[in-house]
Amino acid sequence: MARMMPLLPDEKLDALRSRAEARFFRACRDQLGQRLLVLHSIPYITRLSGEPRDGEADFVIFLPENGFMVVEIKGGGVSYDPNERRWYSVNAARERNEIKDPFIQGSQEKHALLELIKRHRDWPKLGIGWLLAGHAVFLPDVDRVDPLVMPHGPREILGGRQDLDDLGSWLSKVIAYWQGEEPHSQSLGSRGMALIEEIFCKPREVRPLISAELREDEAAHIRLTEQQSRVLRALGRHGRAAICGGAGTGKTLLAVEKARQLAAEGCRTLLLCYNRPLADHLRYVIGDQPKLMCMSFHQLCEWKTREMAARTGRDVLEEAILAFPARDRFDYHLPYALAIALDEIPDPYDAVVVDEGQDFRDEFWFAVELLSNDASSRLYVFYDQNQAIYTRSSKFPIKDEPFLLTTNCRNTDFIHNAAYRYYEGDPIDPPGIRGAPVEVVPAASLSAQVGRIHSLVTRLIGEEQVAPEDVVVLVESTSKHYFYGQLEACTLPRRTRWSPEKHRAPNSVLVETMHRFKGLEAAIVILAGTDTLDPDRDRETLYVALSRPKSRLYLVGRPDACERILGVTLPLRTDAATR
Repeated sequence: MARMMPLLPDEKLDALRSRAEARFFRACRDQLGQRLLVLHSIPYITRLSGEPRDGEADFVIFLPENGFMVVEIKGGGVSYDPNERRWYSVNAARERNEIKDPFIQGSQEKHALLELIKRHRDWPKLGIGWLLAGHAVFLPDVDRVDPLVMPHGPREILGGRQDLDDLGSWLSKVIAYWQGEEPHSQSLGSRGMALIEEIFCKPREVRPLISAELREDEAAHIRLTEQQSRVLRALGRHGRAAICGGAGTGKTLLAVEKARQLAAEGCRTLLLCYNRPLADHLRYVIGDQPKLMCMSFHQLCEWKTREMAARTGRDVLEEAILAFPARDRFDYHLPYALAIALDEIPDPYDAVVVDEGQDFRDEFWFAVELLSNDASSRLYVFYDQNQAIYTRSSKFPIKDEPFLLTTNCRNTDFIHNAAYRYYEGDPIDPPGIRGAPVEVVPAASLSAQVGRIHSLVTRLIGEEQVAPEDVVVLVESTSKHYFYGQLEACTLPRRTRWSPEKHRAPNSVLVETMHRFKGLEAAIVILAGTDTLDPDRDRETLYVALSRPKSRLYLVGRPDACERILGVTLPLRTDAATR
């Protein structure tokens, strides 16, 4: 059985407009040997005469021992009028339709394809001086073809219905005829046949670079966030308000914008959050803006305890440790020290904006209240009821019902679905940005995960032209030192470096823990070291980690662990590391 391209099943052959081509296709498929490659209906463009010209060959048969034959198929009857030098097809009703000279067609197709093959960049490497190239005309519906013989159409290159029963013999006669014309021709061989398949049979695919897709996704995210910002207008009438929303609903962006508005109105404003890396990021985003300060809650505690010591000589942190010797430094000692310092040295603000409010313990709010200038001071708390991976506050010092953010503005639909499997709270609508499916990069061990991450990041930066700053690798905290050390030993393209826990380093790929990256986002996130995470026990950690990427999410790990984390209903792709 010959190798056919395309390999049409019988139902598609029956649907061909030309029944004659269908019969010849079946004869080639069933009678010719597997070493032959038969191409059906091959379109091309050539410039043999200087101008581009379209063409299409009905059949081209490639033989590794020789070269190739172009076979022009004509269904029904065929007639030639020498007075007008015109060719016609003749149907059963004796109706005539003008056609091109089939022998000249075959000749033109032969020379065009030969030129196309020789133009390939790898053709000279084969060292073939003369390649056998012939053409023939086949009339599957005609028994006697002799009347069609003419000077430019010898009998040896004509075939008819009787030849369909022994197509191999007919093809051998055609080859012998053209072989006599080119006695010095050389065979294609296996390398030549591989080149032919490269030219005519290789699957092609073009797609946008991931870097281009990131730009399109970002534009859509901006539009969604602008729509969500209408909440700020509603807040204008409230001196105190809680704003609740799931991951990606724009809480942090709105908190920053609200703090900026308050400062622009002349209010001395403090923007607080829980996570230190997020506080550093927010200060970078805000820049030098009068009347607006930004820090994490514990940075505030440390600043005020140092100020207290400098002004009064009292070590209020030591006092807190003595008062609560068995308690935690961050949960009790620092908040207690802050409260003492603010009571002794007040530092009132006209407005306090809190992001990540769900991670503020009840003990924190007493100190936050001490920051207020007077009863008219404003307080705005942005929080996610599902995202308290550090601790959980039972209530905020705000009586009114919270404003709800109901649309995910950060992620794509696929990433939203992955993250919101772990969400519990008021319904959050997906963003309506389809994006790319979550990709699983299988790796059975931590060392294999390092190798897959390195290959993936290399492809993203080198081939997909993604900026290194758009890629973040997040790992589980217990394995961070292993990943940090191993990845730093891997070389990246374009002089890119790995940057463990150092944010905004130029030309670098940030490597962070899932916990420390809470509240932040990146265009592309690669999650690794998740094999030990349990969907029930570590629900909040997985919710935070899976919701960090804006456009692309890669999950690196054991296949069973990845499937357990993502769920069986998600479309999984396992070719991310090699594509």
